[in-house]
Amino acid sequence: MKINLLIMIALTVLLVLLAPLLVMGIINLGNNIKSNDANDNKDQIVEDVNGESELSSMGTTLILSYPSPIPTYTPLPTYTPVPTYTPLSTYTPVPTYTPYPTLTPTATLTPTRTPTPTQTPEPTSTPINIQANQSQTFESGPQAFTPLNRFCDFSSSLIPKLSDEELKFFRANKLSDRARFFPSKIFDDETTKIVVTGNLINTPVDLYDDGTHGDDVPNDGIYSKACVSKDDLNLVLGDFNGNATSYEYNGGNLRVVNSDLRNTVSVIRLSNSLTSTKHAMFMTLGKESYKNVREGKVENLQNPKKCEACKEVLGVLGDSVDHLILVPDEPVANASTGEYTNYYRTSDNIKGIMTYGDPICDPVGWRNHGKSGNVNEDYINAVFGCPSKYLDGQDYSRLKGIIWAGSPSLNGLNAEFGHWVGIGPRNGDFPADSGISWNSLDRENLDGNTTVTGPYPITSSLWDPKRGSPYSVQVLSNNKWHDARIKKEGENTFKLVPLNANHYQFDNILLYMMGFISYEDAKTERYYYLEDLTLDDCTTGEQHLLCSGQDTTIDSSNYKNAIEITAEDILINYGARDPKYVPDKTHLNAPTVILTEEVPSDAAVVWYDLIFGWWSTETQYNEKYGGHTWNSVTQGKSTIATGY
Repeated sequence: MKINLLIMIALTVLLVLLAPLLVMGIINLGNNIKSNDANDNKDQIVEDVNGESELSSMGTTLILSYPSPIPTYTPLPTYTPVPTYTPLSTYTPVPTYTPYPTLTPTATLTPTRTPTPTQTPEPTSTPINIQANQSQTFESGPQAFTPLNRFCDFSSSLIPKLSDEELKFFRANKLSDRARFFPSKIFDDETTKIVVTGNLINTPVDLYDDGTHGDDVPNDGIYSKACVSKDDLNLVLGDFNGNATSYEYNGGNLRVVNSDLRNTVSVIRLSNSLTSTKHAMFMTLGKESYKNVREGKVENLQNPKKCEACKEVLGVLGDSVDHLILVPDEPVANASTGEYTNYYRTSDNIKGIMTYGDPICDPVGWRNHGKSGNVNEDYINAVFGCPSKYLDGQDYSRLKGIIWAGSPSLNGLNAEFGHWVGIGPRNGDFPADSGISWNSLDRENLDGNTTVTGPYPITSSLWDPKRGSPYSVQVLSNNKWHDARIKKEGENTFKLVPLNANHYQFDNILLYMMGFISYEDAKTERYYYLEDLTLDDCTTGEQHLLCSGQDTTIDSSNYKNAIEITAEDILINYGARDPKYVPDKTHLNAPTVILTEEVPSDAAVVWYDLIFGWWSTETQYNEKYGGHTWNSVTQGKSTIATGY
C-alpha cells in the first residue's frame, strides 16, 4: 500500500513537470498539419487546372479542398420587361398554278362559194405524233451556269465563271454597251450574275472589275456582279398570270419564273440531244456547235443542208412538220445581215400565191425569181425540185421553211410567216398593168403606203416620201408621237392614223394566201396603194417626218393614183390557190426548237414552255413581248403546235 502510494505521487509530480512541454508539442503539431494541408490543396488546384490528377502508389488519396472566401455580393441588374409580342401577319399562300386551258379550235368556216378552178387537195394537217416509244423522264445534266439561292456566298465555288468563249465575246465588244446574265433564266428564289461592258451609267447594281463579287478577271474592262436577285432589280412577277417577268438591260435579257413551277413541267426525251415539253423543244448542241449560235453564223444553223437541229427534229418527227422555228437561248442576230429573224424557204409547192416557181435550188437563191424578166413565162416554165436532196438525203415535202427567230420579240416571228407566202415577185407589176409593185421591190415586205396590215416588218411603217427608210412618218396622238399608217376614210380620201396593235394582224388578203380563209371571204376586201405620195405640210425632223394631228387628211392632191388591190388581182395574175382552202386544215405543226449549249435548267424549261405556250394557244396582244399571239395575229383563223 505504501509502495503504491509512493508511485502515484511520483507520477503526479512527473505529469505536472511535463504538462507545459506536452501543450507546446500539440500546438506545433497542429500548425504543421495546417501547413501541409494548405500545400496539398494548392498542389491539387494546379493538378485540376492542368487536368493531370494522379493516384498515389500507396492507394487512393482523399484530397480535401480548402474553401475559398465567399465573394462580395453583387446585386442583379434592374429587370427590363420583354417587349409585347406582335404576331406575324397571316400567311397568304401562293396561288395554285393553273395550266393553260385546252385549246378550243376555231369554228369551222363555211365558204360561200367554191372556186371554179380544180384544186389539188392539201395533205391532211395533223398534230405532231411520234411513232416510237419515248421515255417520259428527263434527266438533268451539266449546265453551263448553275443558279444559286438569293443569299449566295461570293466565295462559293458555284459562282459562275465565264468560259473562254464568253470572255472572248465580251473582250471583242469591250467598248460596246452590252450586258448578259448567267444564267439568263432563274426561279424567283435564285440569283444570277450580270456582266457588262461599255457604258456603265445607270447600271442596275454595283459592278466590280477587281476580281471580287464574282468578277472573273481583275482590271480587264469587263464588270460583273454575282448573286443578283429579282429583289435587287425590283422585279415583280406580273406576266402570265403572275408566274414570270422579264428584265432587259443593254441587250441582256433576264427571265424570272415563279419557283412554285419548279418540277411542274413534263419533259419527254426524243433523242440523246433533243427533249420537248408540250410547247417547246430543246436541242443541246454542245460547246463546238454552239459557237455558231454565239457568233451569229445563222447560215450554218438554218440552211437545211447544214442544220444540225433540223436534221435531229425531222429525223424523229418525220414528214409531219410545216415549219421549223429555231430559237437561240440568247438573242442573236444574223452576223451577215444584222437581222434578228430570217425565213429560209425549203419548198415551193403552193400555186396561186406569187411564189410558185421559185428556183429554190438556184445558187443565187429564191431572190433571183423572174430572171427572164417575164413573170408569166417563168411561172409556166417553172421546174421544181433540187438536184441534191435536203436534210441528209431525204425530202420532207410538207416542210415549207425554216425560221430563225433570234429576237426576243415575237412580232418578228409572226412576220416570218408572212415571208412564207412571199408577198409577190420582185420583177412583176402588181396589181396587173399598174406599173407599181406592192412589195417595196424586195419581194419580202409590203410598202407602208398601202392600207394592207400585217406584223412588222412584213408591212412596215410609213416612210418619209422624200428620205425613205429609216425616217418614219409620225403623228401626234394623246400628246405622244407615234409611227403612222394610212387608213381609207372616204372616196379618194385617206388619213394618217397612229400605228396600233390592229395593224400587226394579217389582213384577209394575206390570210387567203396562207390558206387560212377562202377566196370568197378574202375577195370582198379592198386595199389601196398610194402612188407618188407627198406630205408637204408636215415638218422634217432629224429622225422623223412629223405630221401634227392624228387625223391628218390625205386627198388626191397628196398622191398621183390610189391603186386598188384585191384578192381577185392575185387570182387573175397567178390563178387560184392550189391546194385550196379547207376549213379543218388550218392547223400548223411548227416545232419551236431552243438551241442551247448545255442541258437547259429547270427554270429555262419552264420559261420557254410558258412563253411559247402563251404564243401558240392564247388570243392576246402583249406589247412587252413583241406583239400578237398566233391565234391573234391570224384573227383566230389558224392554230399551231410548237412542242410535242
